[in-house]
Amino acid sequence: MECYMCEAQANTREHVPPKAFFPGGCRQNLATVPSCETHNHAHSLDIEYVRNLIAGFYGVNAQGELVFEAAKRSYDRSPALFNRTFHDFDTVRFAGDETAKFTVDLERMKAVMRPIAHAVYFADFGRRFEPQWNVFVASMRSREDLAGLPSQWQPFRDLLATLQFVPRKVPYPEIFTYGIHQMDGGLVYRFVFYGSFRVHCFGPSKEFR
Repeated sequence: MECYMCEAQANTREHVPPKAFFPGGCRQNLATVPSCETHNHAHSLDIEYVRNLIAGFYGVNAQGELVFEAAKRSYDRSPALFNRTFHDFDTVRFAGDETAKFTVDLERMKAVMRPIAHAVYFADFGRRFEPQWNVFVASMRSREDLAGLPSQWQPFRDLLATLQFVPRKVPYPEIFTYGIHQMDGGLVYRFVFYGSFRVHCFGPSKEFR
């Protein structure tokens, strides 16, 4: 069988989302897709970085808090990772609450979310998704948002909020859920991590034109 990401022979199984997103005790019967060795291990450091960010996001559920305990241990093991992640950390008031702000490496976030989108598409349709996925992290806020200024992304957030997503079955919905919205010329996936952190992946597909 071919890899879910490329034409190479699949000789491993890749977890969807990556196993690191699941706390101990919630790692049985996880969804997997066929993968080559290269793609299975391509973004391990990015996965750790993104997992730590999402698990530390304000409003995550109890499972996210458990995963954040593992994230804190990874920061203890690697002060350099902590410093790279929070190098410009500051506090700010947003929507009446005091919260943290720091710069997120969006390219690393996309490097993790795109393979997840490829994997769920492969699981849903039994074939690879050839085009590039576009990624929009709805839960993160821009500098304009935090400063109380009009955001260029708010109309897009409002549009996404109107879409109807068909939920798909997952083994641990308190950790990861996803839904799909099909339209003429493409489709959109909505991922929700730990009950609150939302990411949308969208792209064209000839199957839906």
